[in-house]
Amino acid sequence: MSNKPKWKDPGIILTIIMSLYAMVVFFWWPTDIYWLGVSLVGWLMFFGLFFWMVLGFIYVFWVEKLDKQKAS
Repeated sequence: MSNKPKWKDPGIILTIIMSLYAMVVFFWWPTDIYWLGVSLVGWLMFFGLFFWMVLGFIYVFWVEKLDKQKAS
């Protein structure tokens, strides 16, 4: 067991980031703003796909780095 605070865990940090992004999208949902004929929420959800993918890569590399540090 390590004494590392739970708030420094990559999973917790990235979950908070994902939750904040989702809150922005869902709070924006009722507004009627359109860009290029598509609701702004639709654009946020579309670009969110790439955002989730980038966060996934960050998580994997971050956890791998922490595992290497623990091993050495």
